[in-house]
Order: sequence, then structure tokens, then C-alpha cells
Amino acid sequence: MHDPKAVLAAYSIGRVGQVEPVEQGLVHETFFVDSSEGSYVFQRLAPGLSSMDVVADYVAVTDHLAKKGQPSPVVIRTLDDHPLAFDDADEKRRYWRLTTRLPGETRTAVRNAHDVEEAARALGRFHVAMADFDAPFRSAHPGHDTALHLERFRTSAANPVHEAHLPLVADTLAAVEQELPGLLLSSHLPRHVVHGDPKISNVLFLGDEALALIDLDTCNRHSVLVDLGDAVRSWCRTGEEDEATEFELGRFEAFLRGYAAQGVALTEAERASLADCGRLITWELVARFARDVLEDDYFGWDVERYETRRAHNLARTEGMAFLAKDMSAKRAEAAELVRAYFR
Repeated sequence: MHDPKAVLAAYSIGRVGQVEPVEQGLVHETFFVDSSEGSYVFQRLAPGLSSMDVVADYVAVTDHLAKKGQPSPVVIRTLDDHPLAFDDADEKRRYWRLTTRLPGETRTAVRNAHDVEEAARALGRFHVAMADFDAPFRSAHPGHDTALHLERFRTSAANPVHEAHLPLVADTLAAVEQELPGLLLSSHLPRHVVHGDPKISNVLFLGDEALALIDLDTCNRHSVLVDLGDAVRSWCRTGEEDEATEFELGRFEAFLRGYAAQGVALTEAERASLADCGRLITWELVARFARDVLEDDYFGWDVERYETRRAHNLARTEGMAFLAKDMSAKRAEAAELVRAYFR
């Protein structure tokens, strides 16, 4: 078993006090660290997000945000001047990153429409601040490559290794095949620097104000609609991903109001897809959760509420499919709201 305090010996941050695990992450293992020199966030990075290319992009993005006056974590380098530390606790070298901890707190769920509007304003400020970021991204990871996620789900479902568990997601595969291809974004849309994972737990709040976006490992260039769609999926509902929750039009209107006030200007083609981008990302996540029902090796899971990762991912699959179908039922109202705020 890895020991965060043992790995922290690689840093010069004074006397280490409390090391508190943060339970809400799905990918990285995260800890809050207090020391005699400050407060930090310490993360044991997921294998797919621990390459030197990913960390170089993370440093470039956070440096750029700081230069633009946006709150941003700072990577703390090790005693041997490296941006990552490592451990070999489970016979596989795993990398750790230490950053300064910004003030404020994250939330596992949206409380009300005010939270949504504030988060949308923060997302908008992020997009505007990154608009003149001209450095190339060194990392290549799927992010919101919806077509790739769809193909990976198809491939996994066709693999005989997963035959025993395929009945769990067979209906989901049929629904994804019916809904997702028609929602794929045009390759001709403008490309922006996007966050890549703007769920509500990646928005840092200071009181009632959304201060900044965190967990910047997934930044890359894509259509801004993937960020807007993921935000809508995460913020415009109540409950958890593993619950059957409805799409809330009141929160969607708050999202549009906030982003229209502080986000980048959208083209006509982007505005035309705005009412559907939440449904796009929701079905994409359905495909990803369902694939992990089969492969059982990626997303974190709640060991107190579920006996297995597969069981939790199946509940997430069903919860997100319910949300996507409710978005379809309310599509006309959503489109009317888009026209009101983005004429």
C-alpha cells in the first residue's frame, strides 16, 4: 500500500502535518496536505494521465492562467527539481504531483441555479483567458473524442472476453447506437482550449462565488461545445450520476445566462448545436460507463454503496441514460432558451 507521507519526503515543504484523503475523485487519488510552509494538493496520478507530456501541458496551462490573472495552482518541484515524484508500492511505478492549494472548496453537487450561473461564468472566464494560449499541446489523450469512445464501446462489446457481462449493457449499446452518431460534432467547428472535464466537482467555490476551474490535466484543443455540454450534463440536474435525475430547464437557463455574460462569443454553427451538446456528452458518458461495466478497470467506485466497480458503473450507465432521454424530451424548450440568450 502506498504511503503519501513517505512520497512527500521528495519535497521541501517543511514539517508535514495532516494528510487528508479526498474521496470524490473518479480517476486520481487526491490528498490535502498541510505543512509548516503552506497547504497543498497531492495527487497519485492515474496511469493514463501521468506522462511527462501531460505534466508539461499542465504546467504550461497553469502558468498561462496565472499570467492572465486567473487563480491557478502552482506545481511544486521535488528536491531534485522534477515536477513529479514516484512510488513503486504496487510493483508499478506510479507518479505523484504536488501543487499549491487554492482557497475555497469544491462541491459534489449543485445546490441551486445560482451555483450554475456562477460556475458558467468561471468556465467562460477560463475560455477567455486561454483564448491566446498558442503553445502546442504535447499530450494526446481521447478527451471528448466522442467517435473514439463510441468505437471503443463497440469493440469492447464485440470482444468474446466480455461475453458474460454483455447482457448487462446490451440495451444500452442499442440506445447509444441509435442516439450518439447523429449528435457528433462537425470537424469544421472552431477549436478552443477546453478544460475537458468541467463537472461541478472541478469548479472551486469561495463562498457563493465560483473562483476557478481545477483538475487541469485534460486541457486540450477541441470545440468549446464539449466543455459546454459536459457542464450542462453535470450542472443542470440534481442527484448523483448513478441516480435517475431529470434535466432541469431552470438551471439550463442559469447556465446560458452565466456563459453569455463572460464566455467567448459563439459562432452561428456553435449556437445551432448548443441545445444538443449536453445530450451529446451525456450519451458519450453512457458509452464510457457501459464500457467499464464490461472491462472493469478504469473509473473509481464507491466501495461503501456498491459491492463491485461493475455494479457502480452499471448504475451510472442507467442514470446517465435516463438524463439523456429527458434532455431529448425537453429539447424544444432548451432550444428556445438558447435563442433567447444567444441570438
